[in-house]
Amino acid sequence: MKKMQKKAGTDAWQDEVKRVAAGIRRRVLEHTIRHNGGYLSQACSSAEILATLYVKVMDLGKIRAPLVPKPFPGVPGPNNPDYFTGAAFNGPGPDKDRFFLSPAQYALVLYATLIETGRMAEEGLGQFNKDGSVVEMIGAEHSPGMETMTGSLGQGISQAAGIAMARKRKEEKGRVFIFMSDGEFQIGQTWEALQALSFHMLDNVIIYVDVNGFQCDGKMCTVMDVEPLDRRLDAFGCRVFRVNGHDIRKLSDAGSVRPDGRPVVVLCDTDACRGLDVLKSRAPKMHYVRFTSPEEKAKYAAALQELTGELPVPEQKRPASGAKQAGPEIVSRVHAKNLVKWAAGKPKVLVLSADLTSSTEIDLFRDTYPDRFLSMGIAEQNMLSWASGLAREGFLPFVHTFAVFIYRRAFDQIAMSVSYPNLPVRMIGFLPGITTPGGATHQAIEDVAIMRALPNMTVLECGDATDVESVLNVMEKINGPVYVRMLRGEIPRLFKDPMVFGRARVLSEGDDLTVLSSGIMTEEAMRAVLVLRKRGLSIQHMHISTLKPFNDRTVMNAIARSTYGVITMENHTIVGGLGSIVAEQMAEAGMDRKLVRIGLRDVYAHGASKNYLMKKYHMDAMALISEVEGLVGKKFGISEDELKEVFIAAVHSTAKAEAL
Repeated sequence: MKKMQKKAGTDAWQDEVKRVAAGIRRRVLEHTIRHNGGYLSQACSSAEILATLYVKVMDLGKIRAPLVPKPFPGVPGPNNPDYFTGAAFNGPGPDKDRFFLSPAQYALVLYATLIETGRMAEEGLGQFNKDGSVVEMIGAEHSPGMETMTGSLGQGISQAAGIAMARKRKEEKGRVFIFMSDGEFQIGQTWEALQALSFHMLDNVIIYVDVNGFQCDGKMCTVMDVEPLDRRLDAFGCRVFRVNGHDIRKLSDAGSVRPDGRPVVVLCDTDACRGLDVLKSRAPKMHYVRFTSPEEKAKYAAALQELTGELPVPEQKRPASGAKQAGPEIVSRVHAKNLVKWAAGKPKVLVLSADLTSSTEIDLFRDTYPDRFLSMGIAEQNMLSWASGLAREGFLPFVHTFAVFIYRRAFDQIAMSVSYPNLPVRMIGFLPGITTPGGATHQAIEDVAIMRALPNMTVLECGDATDVESVLNVMEKINGPVYVRMLRGEIPRLFKDPMVFGRARVLSEGDDLTVLSSGIMTEEAMRAVLVLRKRGLSIQHMHISTLKPFNDRTVMNAIARSTYGVITMENHTIVGGLGSIVAEQMAEAGMDRKLVRIGLRDVYAHGASKNYLMKKYHMDAMALISEVEGLVGKKFGISEDELKEVFIAAVHSTAKAEAL
C-alpha cells in the first residue's frame, strides 16, 4: 500500500481513495474471472463508499503490517478458547471507530478493501471460499474485517446498534459505522432497529447504504420497491443525507457531521456497473456473475486488460481423471421443470418468492405462469403470514426460499399463522444441512427438530431426483402444512419408484444391521453398504423421506431383528432429527438394540465444501464404515479409494454452490 502523504491544505486523500476504489474493482474483477464467478456488481457500486470510509472517514486502529488470515479456529463456545473474530483487521480500540458489514455477501469486496488499504496481506484473498479458511464467501464473524454474524440479512444493524449503545454507556468516544445494502430495507427488522436507534438517540451511529437499485431477483423497483427511502428514513427520526455514491468528497462530508442526537443515514446512489461497461449486458440480473460461455468470460478478461494492461492469471485446471467413473444418472433443475408441469391446470397453486427466485428454481414457473407468481422481497415473516391468508381463501401457496430463512426467520409466523390453523401452506426449503458453503447463516442444520415440534406439521425430505419429481404428488394429498427439505441444481437419480408418504424405501435387506438414512446421506450410505455387503455383512438399508409423521412399522421391525443394532445418518444435527426420532420410537417400543447416530454432533458447521464438511464432521461413507466396525467389533480394511471405485456420482459441473 502506498502511504497517503498528509499535507496541509491539499486533498491528497482523494487520490488515495481513487486508487483504493480502482484497486477494489480490479481485484474483484480478476477474482471473478479466475474463479468463474463473483459478486462483481457489488464491487462496482460500493468501491468509492468503502474506500472513502477506510481512507478518510473512519478512525480505525493502526495495523503495523498487512495481516495474513489465520485458519478457521472452530465455532465459538466454552470449550474453544482459541476462537477469534475478524475485528483485528480493523484494529479496534476503546476510542476508535468500529465498522460493521451488514450484507455479508459483500465480503469479497471488503477483503479487497482490506488489501488495498494495507490491512490484509494479498495472499489472504487466495484463501477465499477454501476449505478450512476464515475468508468465507458469505462473511462470518471470524472473517477478515468482520466481528458479528450478518449473513442473515437485517440482523447487522441491530447488533451494531446494541454495540453503539454499549459504547455510549461505557463513555467510549469511537463511532459505529454500518455498511448496508438497499435491499435490507425490505426487511422488517431494519425498521425496528431504526426506530430504536432514533428513540435512544444513538447519534454515534453512521449508516452508509449502497443504493444501487438491484437485488438478487432483479431491479428493486420491480421486486419490492422501497423508495422514497430518504423520506421514509426521515419519518423514522433519522438524519438523512442523499449523495452520489461515487462522489468521494460528498461521501466524506456526510461522515464528518457534528452529532445532533439522531442516527445518521447516508444514502449513496450508485451505479452497479460503475467502471465496467461490459457488466451492463447482464441487467437486471446483477447480483452474482457466473459466466455462461467462454466468449462471455473473454469479454470480462478484455475489460480487465483494459483496466490494468495485464491479462488475468488463468485458473488452475484439475487434471483429467482418465477413465470415466461409474455412477448414477445426474439430472438438472428437476424441481424447476416438475413444478411447471405439475401446476398446469391447477389455478389455485400460487408460488411465493423472497428474492431467491432463480436460486430456488422457480424462475421457470414465474415465466410460465406470471399471474400466479408473487414476489415478496426480503421479508420472510410477512411472506409466511401472507401465505396463510391466501390458504384461508382456498388457494394453495408454495413458499420458496432457503431452508434457514423459512424456519429461523419466520418460526412464530409459521406456528401461529400456518400450523395452528392447519392451513395447506407448502414450504419448500433449499440448501438443507451442509449442502452449501454459505456458512452457519445459510446452513439449515436444526430445521427438522424445530419443524417437527409443531403440531399439524408434516416434514418431508428429498434424497434424489425421483424424490423431487414425486414429492409434489405426495404433498397434494396432505391436509395441512408441509415442510420439505428440497434439493436443487444437478442431483443424482438413485431410485426408480416414486416417493410414498409414510413409507421407507428398502434399498437392501439383511439381519445383521439396520442403516436408516435420509436426504443426501443416502447416497453416502449406499456407497458404504455396497462395500460392506461384499465383506459378508447382511445390512437392511432403508431411505427415510417422511420424517413426520413417523409411523412405518417396517422400520421398527427391521431394527428389532437386527443383530447388532441400528445406525442413522442425517444431514442435520443429531439433536431432534432422524436419530432422535428413531430413539423415541425405540424407547416407546421397549427395544434393547444399540443405536448409533451419524450427523452433526451439537455443533455449528462453517463455510466449506460439502465433501470437506462431511468428512470433517464424520458424516460421510467412511464414517458409516467406522461406526459399523465399532458395532460389530471387526475391522474390514476398507479404504476411501475402494469406496470411490464402487460408487461415485458424476461431477456436478454447472450447479455451482457459490451462486447463492
